[in-house]
Amino acid sequence: MEITEEEYRELAELDRIRSNNPVLDAWLQGRRQEFPAWARQHDGDWDFTPGSLDRLEALVRSRYAGSDQAWEERGSDFLQTAAWYVGEVHNRACGTQWQYHPDSVSVDPTMAPFVILPFDRLFDFEDEDGIDSDARPSYTPVNRLCGILDADGGSLVGDLDIYSPED
Repeated sequence: MEITEEEYRELAELDRIRSNNPVLDAWLQGRRQEFPAWARQHDGDWDFTPGSLDRLEALVRSRYAGSDQAWEERGSDFLQTAAWYVGEVHNRACGTQWQYHPDSVSVDPTMAPFVILPFDRLFDFEDEDGIDSDARPSYTPVNRLCGILDADGGSLVGDLDIYSPED
């Protein structure tokens, strides 16, 4: 999909706003501070590698009876810190970065920080329907942690494949 210079500038500005804002910064700082205690409490080799996602998935599955319970507790320190960890694995393994629009909570309180490929990869992905000029895959870790509890929820490790553009 071709876009105009004006559309490109607007997308670049949106990317900047979502990447650099006090709401996201505060959330990231809180999760970084919480993580050492979280890691001690949930014994495991939390080394930020894709292989550790299987352990995290097992931990989430052992903690929640189903996705409804996880969705109800999606704002808990446990799930928020686990979500941060998943996003950090994506950042380190796939080159994504955190984003969150600072006005999201006023528009939709269920919105959460997500990871997305950097803006310089804007044209690596095409929207099949030709509707969205920014077709980079985005990934909302807290939603996925709740979603893996569904019968057909997939796996956290398998999710890393979304960053490879289809030929």
